[in-house]
This record gives sequence, structure tokens and C-alpha cells, in this order.
Amino acid sequence: MLRSHALFTAALTFVALGCGPINPPPADGGTDAGTDVCIRAFPEKIDTNYTVAKGCWLVLKTPVIATGVTIVMEPGVKLVFSPDTTLRIDGTQVLEAVGTEQDPILFTGSLPVRGHWRGLLFNLNTVVSRLDYVTIEYGGNTTADADAANLKLTGDSRGARVSLSHSTLRESAGHGLWATGAAELPTFTVNVITKNALTPVNLDVKAVGRLDTASTYTGNGKDEILVRGSDLTAAATWENLGVPYHLKSDLHVATATLTLKAGVKLVLGPEVAITVSSDTGALVTEGTAANPVVFTGETQTRGAWEGIVFDGSNNAINELRYALIEYAGNTSSDSKAAAVLAKADSHGVAVKLDHLSVRQSQGYGLRAYGSARFPTFSSCTFTQNALGAAIVDTNAAHQLSADSVYTGNDVDRVFLDGRYVAGNVTWHDLGVPYVFTGINLQPQAVWTLEPGVTLEMRPQTRIDVGGDAVGFHAVGTTAKPITITGAEKTNGSWDGIEFDTTLNTANLLDHCVIEYGGGGQRFGWKAMINSTSDSHGVQVSVTNSTIRHSASWGIYFNSAQRGGVTGNTYADNAMGDYFHDP
Repeated sequence: MLRSHALFTAALTFVALGCGPINPPPADGGTDAGTDVCIRAFPEKIDTNYTVAKGCWLVLKTPVIATGVTIVMEPGVKLVFSPDTTLRIDGTQVLEAVGTEQDPILFTGSLPVRGHWRGLLFNLNTVVSRLDYVTIEYGGNTTADADAANLKLTGDSRGARVSLSHSTLRESAGHGLWATGAAELPTFTVNVITKNALTPVNLDVKAVGRLDTASTYTGNGKDEILVRGSDLTAAATWENLGVPYHLKSDLHVATATLTLKAGVKLVLGPEVAITVSSDTGALVTEGTAANPVVFTGETQTRGAWEGIVFDGSNNAINELRYALIEYAGNTSSDSKAAAVLAKADSHGVAVKLDHLSVRQSQGYGLRAYGSARFPTFSSCTFTQNALGAAIVDTNAAHQLSADSVYTGNDVDRVFLDGRYVAGNVTWHDLGVPYVFTGINLQPQAVWTLEPGVTLEMRPQTRIDVGGDAVGFHAVGTTAKPITITGAEKTNGSWDGIEFDTTLNTANLLDHCVIEYGGGGQRFGWKAMINSTSDSHGVQVSVTNSTIRHSASWGIYFNSAQRGGVTGNTYADNAMGDYFHDP
């Protein structure tokens, strides 16, 4: 009789200490605490390997666990945690909580209130623990830890090791899952992470690739994968999880390949950039027409983030395929900012652009240095960008494809930096003008302009064609003439074209409109189109073209010039139309 009374008194004491309700109400889609009366106290100290029998246990105090202890929980175990308690697995300790679909394991609070207890913590555990068919709920107390979670994996470079499968993380006051970069999730599959106050998952960038598509990440306060850290050091594939990845800091891809699957969406915070910075690093998007990879800003405003930078990465697998990049190109610290930057010195940089769309940049859509290589440049769209579709070095301009779209920007132009045009290359008709912003444009081999090309020359700029190996071939058609004009529509606004001691038979201006030049008198030039040579001679023909609005002669060729000057139309040339020195 006295023994029965003592047990009854102990049960009342547990309830009085805050362990009620003894049977927490079930949340949608999960398990409840069972129907058994929860009066068994979970041990406050565990010195040897311990098996937790099926049934309900009250955790009145965070247990102290000895080094090397393995705790095994039988299917059907229910641990009810008092306020501010936790279960912590450290170092060589191991937790084996393996339930079944019919008989899962439950970790819950003594009250069905988010943050009622701290949650499960794994810290530096060197042996893999397992959570299978487990529900963790009402943890993640954020009072003293803003990064609290129902399940937290912490540690230094050694991280923590936990396999998580067929499990549910819900009703946390913080995140569902939080993990450091060194954390290992050898198995992560078919989990449900829902109804958490913050995000379903908060991970270091090194751990993000371990998440799987069979799990569910929706129904939380903010349905996104919050990505911390900056340096990706091992190859990773980010799957389309049905929620975006949110990057609050720069992402550096220097020694690994990051692959983004079709449908992945990345949200980038202010001043955040994604940088691929070496030959051992690569960024690959595997989007499709129906499911592109999307890079966007936290706010839908131009310049909301920096952009994607390929900096000295000559990795042949860099590729932006069926990707949408928007609201990047912050110009606050770079007046030539762009949403996509291919940047390098003589080492070079390479990236394939295939069905890439870039829009709403505060700067340009694309910026490319002279050593930039685009092994593929096909069917891209650059539109609604503030400064223009692109700004590229003259050595890279020939790679821009005619099947891409460069219209609909605030300024429908492709701007040209640099000076040289190396190799036998052709500049394509992009449907918008090229604008040369340098001083003098110098081909190094045969430079060809496709019919329909318009080249606008800024004030006091010129084209220098010199040497027998160098040629300038601009052959348009009646329907699609080639136009070389001044960015400012005033006579003499740019200097002109000089052919100097070049016997290259490719030198030909046919069905062209050359206008608003002739401003090169300071060099001794006498016309908008000049030839200069000694007895070596110069080969150039100007045929079927319109030569107008020169501040000096339209054409002035010296006696060493060879080639035809026929079928041309002249207008408004200040000193005359055509002069050939006898």
C-alpha cells in the first residue's frame, strides 16, 4: 500500500516539474506521444552503453554521457523533454535511434510549444550516428542561440556525422536542421522538414550538396535553404529541392566544381557575388528550357547583388546553360559592373554560354576581357539592362553570336573596350550597334565585318590598318550595308580610317556607309578614309559605298594606292569627295 502511494506521488511530481502534458497532442502527419503514462525518468547520467526500451521517458535534466557510450533506442521510444534540456552526442559517443514506419521514435517537448526544449545536438562525433524513422519536434529554443534547430550538427574541421532518413523535423522555434561545413550526412533521404519558425535547413556551403530531392522542405516560416560560408572546396551538386537556396555571403568556387541542376533557384543577398577563380574550379548549370537555373536578388531591384564572376578560370567545363540571371550588376563600386563578368589576364578565362538570359542588371548584361573565351555562345538574351547588353574587349567581340538578342535595354548597344583585334575574325550583325570607346582600333590580321554591322566611333577615335598581314574587310549588301559612323552625328566627330603600307587584298569597303569622320587633321590626315605608303604601296578598294559628312576629304589616297574607287556616293564632305594623289 505504501509503495503504490509512493509511485503515485512520483508521477504527480513529474507533472508538477513541467513534464505535462504527459501525452503531447499530435501534429499533422506525425506521431503522438502514445497512450502510456509517461512516468519513467530518463537517466541523468549514462556511464556505459545503454538501450532505451520502448515507451515514454521523461527527460528532466540534460543527461551527462560518458566518452565512447552508445545509446540505442528501440522502435517506439518517446522522449519527452523538459524546458531548456537537450540530448548531446559528443566525440566518440553514438546515438542509434532507428524506428520503423509502424513504430517510429519521437523526441518532443513536455509542452507542445516551439522552442520548449533545445533539440538534439551532435558535436564532433567521430562515429556515425543514425536517425531513422524519427520525429523531432518543439525544440530549437532560440533564447540563447539565434541559430537553434531541432537537429544541430556542430564542430570544427572534424564536424559531426549523422545519417538522417525517413524522419520529420517540425515545430522548431528556429531551424529544422543546422549544420557546419564539416558536418557529414552519409545518408540523407526521404525526410520531412516542415512547420519550423525559421527555415527548414541552415547549412554551410560545404554541406549543401548532401540534401536530396526525396525530402520535403516546405511549410516553414521561410521556405528556403539558408546557405552560410563562402568557400566550396569539394565537388557538389545542388538539386532542385522545390525551395530556393539563399546566399547571404559571397560564394567562392576555387578548387571544386559546383553543378546546379535544372530548376534550382538561388537568391543572392546585397553585395553578394559568385566567383569562379581558378582552373580547378568550375560552375555548371544544367537548366532546361522548361526549368532554367535562376539567379536572383533578395529584392527585385537592379543591382540587388553583384553578379557571377569567372576570374582566371580556364576550366573547359564552365557553363551557363539555360540559366536566368537577374537584378545583379551592382555599380556602386564599379562603373562597368555586369551581371556576368569573364575576367582574366593573359592566362585567359573560358565559359560556355548557351541559352543564357540576363536581365535587369544595374550595369551591363555581360562584360568580357580580351582573353575571355566562349567555346559556346548561342541563343543568349541580354535585355532590360541599364547600361547596355554588353561591354567586351575588341579581342573578344567576334564571339558574340548573331542568334542572340541584345535589344530591350535602356541603351541598345554593345560597347567595346580595348584596342586590338587579333586573328582572322568576323564581327557579326547583332541587331544593335557596336560602340568603340577606346582611342585607336588596330586589327592584327584580317578583320571582317558581316553585312548589317553598325560600328559607332566615339569622338577622336580611329581605325588603323597597317602591314601586309593586316586587312580590313567590310563588305555589305544593298539590303544590309555596313555602317561606320560617329557616336556623335557631327562632321569630324571621329578621326577616320587609315590604311598604312598594307598590300593585303582583303582591304575592301563595299556597300558601306562611312560618315561623320575626318577629324584626324592633327595626325596630318586629309580625309575620313586615308592611305599612306612609300614605294611599298598600299592596297585598298572603296566601292558602291556612301561617303558623307567628313570634316575634311571623303577619301584621300596617295600615289602608291592600288585598288578601285568606283560606284560611290558622296555628300557633305568639307574639303571634297575623293582625291587621288597622282
